[in-house]
Amino acid sequence: MKPYRYACVDESILLPYLKKYVFVVLHRIVPYGVPANYLTVVSIIIMWTAFTYFVTIEEVNSEAVLVAIFAIMLYVIFDHFDGLQAKASQTSSPLGEILDHYSDVFNGAIVVYLCFRCMHLQLGWLFLIVLWFNFLAFAITYVEQRERRELYFGKIGSLEGVILILLVMLSCLSFAGLDVWHQPGLFSQPNYLLLFTVFLLGFLFTAYGCIDRIGHCPADFLHFSVAGTVLMLICGAYSIPWYLASLVITGYSSDYIL
Repeated sequence: MKPYRYACVDESILLPYLKKYVFVVLHRIVPYGVPANYLTVVSIIIMWTAFTYFVTIEEVNSEAVLVAIFAIMLYVIFDHFDGLQAKASQTSSPLGEILDHYSDVFNGAIVVYLCFRCMHLQLGWLFLIVLWFNFLAFAITYVEQRERRELYFGKIGSLEGVILILLVMLSCLSFAGLDVWHQPGLFSQPNYLLLFTVFLLGFLFTAYGCIDRIGHCPADFLHFSVAGTVLMLICGAYSIPWYLASLVITGYSSDYIL
């Protein structure tokens, strides 16, 4: 049996600095004997706890925004802890990789949800579009891993996206900062539309880069993309409640990605 080997190329512009000054420093407090998968489970619990809390509240105040910021920060830290722990203890495994990456699919959706709630945005068409594009980016990333036997993250990737979301959430702690995103900007549209347009372009750029490195667009990904887009459009057109629409889109996407 061949030994397991996790192949990943990460060219993130922020990771080297965060890893050196944050992740590695904080990782020193993690006992050597703690399995890496336990750290992944901790990050999952943190994100789902934050999600459950936000689902139960109607009004999002500054304290709730702080909860979201704190949860996402811990998620990012523990998400990198598990990799450091796996290397330090030589316990990398296919199970750990699946647990880490599969949980990221759900956690990424929760980050999108928390961002919308903290910005006081309706969970309508825009939410469904951003959520679906987020899943598309996740899906093509792991399709590339399947095809090339290597996971690749570019200079501007998910880490940079999450950091940007954290900065946006920080601005939402004050009424003045929150109001900026709802003020008309380019083409007299709310500034938050420009923000999410940047995110959508980032998702598309990620998909294009993956397909370019693969050399072709795999048929199964094309089918997944078309069917999922139709599913998202149906959910939006029939005004299906956000929680049901999110459940359908998330379930459909996670089934393909796994």
